Amino acid sequence: MSWERPSEDLLQLLEENLQGVECEKKKMFGQYAFFMNGNMFCGVHQSKLFLRMAQDDLKEAMSRLPDLRKFEPREGMAMKEYVQASSEFVEDLERFRGLLRKSIEYARGLPPKK
Repeated sequence: MSWERPSEDLLQLLEENLQGVECEKKKMFGQYAFFMNGNMFCGVHQSKLFLRMAQDDLKEAMSRLPDLRKFEPREGMAMKEYVQASSEFVEDLERFRGLLRKSIEYARGLPPKK
């Protein structure tokens, strides 16, 4: 049985690692997500983290890291550029921070949403 990290801890982890990053926190999926130029790029859903990445980075990460899955806020509703990470994944801070950096870089390159 895998241990589920409380969503408050995951939110705190994101907030700590997003210090200095110009972004906005908004309520989403009943918890919180972070937006840059109006584009959502990471957040917490239930007891999992989700990250948005470029397709090449997403495919590479999912092929290399078995604890990543496509992000489905509702069963059968996969979000194309998003991956969700298990609680075990975030225990490896170096790996987590590497993917979070990719998510931030991707979000910076997206055109602003109106």
